[in-house]
Amino acid sequence: MKKKSVLLIFLVVIIVELGGFGFYATHAVSGVVPGHVYKYQGVNKVGTAYIAFSANSDRAVVTHSKQTALAADQDPTAFDRAYQKTSQQGRWTYKASGSHLTLAMVKDNAASQWQYNWVTVLGSKIYAPSFTYQINNAGQGVSHKMTSFTRLDQ
Repeated sequence: MKKKSVLLIFLVVIIVELGGFGFYATHAVSGVVPGHVYKYQGVNKVGTAYIAFSANSDRAVVTHSKQTALAADQDPTAFDRAYQKTSQQGRWTYKASGSHLTLAMVKDNAASQWQYNWVTVLGSKIYAPSFTYQINNAGQGVSHKMTSFTRLDQ
C-alpha cells in the first residue's frame, strides 16, 4: 500500500512538472523574441529570412541579409538605421503574446500578416506547427506545415 502511494505521488509530481514545462514552452515567446535575431526557414525549406525584433517597440527588421539583421541587434540606433534601410521593401511590426507570434508588413499602404500558432520555445529554437496568413492582393489561408525560427544572437 505504501509503495503504491509513493509511486502515485511520484507520477503526479512528474506529470505536474511536465505540464508546467509544456505550459512554459508554449507561452514563452513574448519573453524570448524581443531584442533578438532569428533565422526563419520557410515552409519546405524554401527561402530564408533573418528577423531582428526590437526590444523597445513592436518593429522588426526582416531581411535576407544575416549581417543586416545582426547589426540591427547591436543597439537602438543601429536598429533604427537597419529599419530605415529595409523599410523600402515594407515596414514590419510584430506581436508576441501567449502561444502566438504575429508578423505584419505594410507596403504601399497595404497590409499583409502572418500569425504563427501554438508556438513552442525549446532552447534557441521556436517552432510553430501552423500559421495563418493574409497577404495583400494574394489571398489568405492556413498552412499546417511546421515552421521554425533559430536564434542567432546569444
